[in-house]
Amino acid sequence: MNIELGNKIKQLRLRKGITQDTLAKALNVSFQTVSKWENNISMPDIQILPEIAVYFGCTIDDLFNLSEQAQFERIENMMDMKESMSADEFAQAERFLKDSLSKNSCKNNAFRLLAELYNHKADEFRKIAELYAKEALELDPEVKQNHNNLQRAQEGTISDWDFANHSKRIAYYKDFVRKNPGYGRGYLYLMNELIADYRLDEAESVCEAMKTVDGSGRASFYQGKICWARGEHEKAESIWKQMLLDHSNDWLTYAMMADEMASVCRYDEAIDYYKKAFELQPSPKYIDAQITAAHIYEIQRNYDAAIASLYEQMDVLKTEWNITEGRELDRIHGEINRLRCISAK
Repeated sequence: MNIELGNKIKQLRLRKGITQDTLAKALNVSFQTVSKWENNISMPDIQILPEIAVYFGCTIDDLFNLSEQAQFERIENMMDMKESMSADEFAQAERFLKDSLSKNSCKNNAFRLLAELYNHKADEFRKIAELYAKEALELDPEVKQNHNNLQRAQEGTISDWDFANHSKRIAYYKDFVRKNPGYGRGYLYLMNELIADYRLDEAESVCEAMKTVDGSGRASFYQGKICWARGEHEKAESIWKQMLLDHSNDWLTYAMMADEMASVCRYDEAIDYYKKAFELQPSPKYIDAQITAAHIYEIQRNYDAAIASLYEQMDVLKTEWNITEGRELDRIHGEINRLRCISAK
């Protein structure tokens, strides 16, 4: 890194068309110091790096010739750690990723991270839009567009079928499954949309096709979901009961059941299933069980239990993932503070 930094400073100085002495005076150091940097004898103190970046009109990261893989990791970590990115951070990441599209070895990562980058920015804008929409509704609660703006910001439910149906995603995943018939999850993404639109005969056909490539309990679970959507609740429960017997050591079967029970307001069962899923889950464990419990307890107005579940989330992140800071913990702290305010009213 020392050699790379020295070479970069020399490169930037020559590009700017200045001498070592001119750079030294601008930074209040001796020209011998600049010479040592460029000849890789010594390295600039970390405190002077911002001044060097300002002088050359670049970012501190630009001073280091990071490998492509390091750049990808840096962008991914930045999105994980930060809820919002500055305009410069976003532009730099966007520029690097778009430039990487021309390299076949990087194209997969570049497309993936570009999608994540724009979704990250969209999430940031949606939070801002939500705040403004709520302020507008406080001032004028009877303006339909104010409600529409809040719905869009929160990605809420839409009653108009033309906007609410999932036909575009269904068409995409039908084609995706045709092109990737051996990828089991593709069938799941397709069935989720078909069931949401009550296109149940189609969902049943997809479920049968999935059985040929997925030997887990997922096919049985979705077979039960289709029955439930048809109103055949006893049949669905029977299918799920057998699924749990056949896949009793698979934590995902319990997690799927927890989601299903929560979706039909059978909250106590949902929490029990999630506890079982968490118990069976290999390390590093996810925090889905604690997230679900917090949501359920808040719905039930049991704010103390919801807050306790949020603290459990932080404990799992620390012990299982060694995460002690970043946007996920910021989110949890924000939820704790929000619930404390509600419970104090």
